[in-house]
Amino acid sequence: MRYKTPIRSYLLPNLPFSRTRKPCPKQHLVLFNRKCISTLTKSRQTPLPPGTTITSDSNQTYHIKELLTHGGKSGLHVYRASTTTNNNKQQYIIKNNIPGDFQHQLNIQNQLSSCPNIRTFVDSVRDTEVFIYPLSKRGFAAQDIKPNNILIDYPDPSTADNNKEPSIKSTQISDLEDTVIVPPGKWLRGPLCGNALWRSAESWARSRQNQASDVFSFALVMVYVMANEMVLRVPDEQLNAADTWRYILRLHLSYFADVDGVEHFLEHIGERNLFFDRILELINTFGPENPRQPVEHWDFLEPELKDLVARMTCLDPRGRITAREALEHPWFR
Repeated sequence: MRYKTPIRSYLLPNLPFSRTRKPCPKQHLVLFNRKCISTLTKSRQTPLPPGTTITSDSNQTYHIKELLTHGGKSGLHVYRASTTTNNNKQQYIIKNNIPGDFQHQLNIQNQLSSCPNIRTFVDSVRDTEVFIYPLSKRGFAAQDIKPNNILIDYPDPSTADNNKEPSIKSTQISDLEDTVIVPPGKWLRGPLCGNALWRSAESWARSRQNQASDVFSFALVMVYVMANEMVLRVPDEQLNAADTWRYILRLHLSYFADVDGVEHFLEHIGERNLFFDRILELINTFGPENPRQPVEHWDFLEPELKDLVARMTCLDPRGRITAREALEHPWFR
């Protein structure tokens, strides 16, 4: 297949600029916001100690019980907290939001609050940009979409009948900090989304991404849950290398690519994309002594699940089935 560089025209008018300009009110606002964000980040670097109380926008008092995740210099700490309502102690998760992103997150979570399978905030503290979430009784910590972001509510095993399968009450996707609402038929371009071990090829290339990228990630989660296999796991030295993409994308090509899929994927990202040549380079690493291991040959998956995963992980995002189509697959019935 011969690839041609797309024709693009850029008109850059030669506008005169003066050497000295007074900042406009908007520039003053930007500088003020940056200063506020910097101050907020510094003030949150030290986690709140247990016993600290905070008052939310709804005038509810929360008591910090423990630090669950230390956010380091970013100050994005996660706490377990409780409050007393009608003599019943209720448990919550308190998360510091990315400074300056509070209103954006507020808008997104308000739009998604009616979805029963998405965990959204129940309270907030606008001054310190904090969101408060209900604490699920059990978190599926098997690890954007990745296992750590999927919560399952089921009975305490110590009180359950050992002879019966666990009864799952509800399932929710959490951690919406990286969520973007993409209208149908549209694409998000530019960001490096998700965790390296669950990330789609188009996200590695910072190319066009949308819900199809989540379908890919969810397929990998399904494989992990059903077969205890993290199929994109590479050794730590490769995962922490400057060229991590080289090792993980080679697995993408081994498992999820065929001739048509590669051609369509290269067409999707475009010849000017840095990963165009990188993909071609990686393709040349396969041969009779280093054959591909396509998902269709995985013997650790049952046939119907194998077929579903193959349809959800097509290298070209435009070739993947949708979430609705996946739910219609025989494996889910």
